[in-house]
Amino acid sequence: MKAERNSSFELLRLLCIFGIVVMHSFAGIDTSSSLVNTEVHIFFNSLFNTGVTCFILISGYFGIRFCLEKLIRLDIMIIFFSVCSTLLLEDFGPKSLIKSLIPVLSRRHWFITCYFALCILAPFLNEIPRRLEQAKFRNLLLVLLLLLSFIPTLTTYDIMQDAGKGLADFVMIYLIGRYLALYKTQAHCKKALSAGFVLCILFIFIFDSALTLCHGGVLYNTFSRDCSAFIILASVLLLLLFREIQFTSRTLNRIARNVLAVTVLDSTLQAVFSRFIDLNTYGGSRLLPLLIPAYALAIVAAAILLNEIRTLTIGRIDLPVSESLARLWYSLQDFILKRIPGILSMLIKPKS
Repeated sequence: MKAERNSSFELLRLLCIFGIVVMHSFAGIDTSSSLVNTEVHIFFNSLFNTGVTCFILISGYFGIRFCLEKLIRLDIMIIFFSVCSTLLLEDFGPKSLIKSLIPVLSRRHWFITCYFALCILAPFLNEIPRRLEQAKFRNLLLVLLLLLSFIPTLTTYDIMQDAGKGLADFVMIYLIGRYLALYKTQAHCKKALSAGFVLCILFIFIFDSALTLCHGGVLYNTFSRDCSAFIILASVLLLLLFREIQFTSRTLNRIARNVLAVTVLDSTLQAVFSRFIDLNTYGGSRLLPLLIPAYALAIVAAAILLNEIRTLTIGRIDLPVSESLARLWYSLQDFILKRIPGILSMLIKPKS
């Protein structure tokens, strides 16, 4: 049964990207002189590190339909902002210039690179629930969760050694999203979902706070990593909670289209904003818990505005360029595939 997307999911995506920017804004600030700010930092990590998992859960819930033209348009946007970022920050080294021209391949933005790979794999991943009966699909997810989440949560050592920030975790979360869409279609109690989510966040906050205090104030995020079972459970509960909220807003849907652009522009805008305000000077200030969300909101708003301007100006060429490149690729693909049998027959001649 296919679920229809409503604006609550777009609201969730916007809240997730805001939370991610909050975490990035807090990163690197020395809060050792303020126990309160250290605890706020841990709480923000506990709450907002559900963001990436929620993004992929939503993708899995609705299912990614591979479209080469859309991927090319996304790549054009990423290249444009990557090149602009390199010029703006005056990072003219050969390595930086090359990475800005191939941002997906060079993993300039780890999330974008993994998302691209997920989109390419999606047609094959979508076949898994079609070919496996529910019990086998569920068992597959349990094995993946055991290897990629439960063991890392209990032992603090993850098999992939990427803290969940990699393709293996993306595939697992995507499949969880597909499972929820196909087999968990019944309504859930909003209060129960909210209570479960709050408990997960509290567990993460308490455990990471305890580890931080035990290590003399050195910040620990062991249980708020992307591979954490608590983070995955909290994200699933959050997705189900927002599914129960039904409303439609064209404005919200339009704004949410810029989420990936915010991901790309985040680090650049952080660098630009840091020229005007040094957050590290507020490490011990009582204003920091209020300053960080405002700072993150300004970055999100600026990124959305920049991408809207790009879309209405130079972005108008994205569609014809992507369609032309896609046709070129498919033509080249057909040309190569038609000649492979002949080439192989020439190379592999039977013995006379």
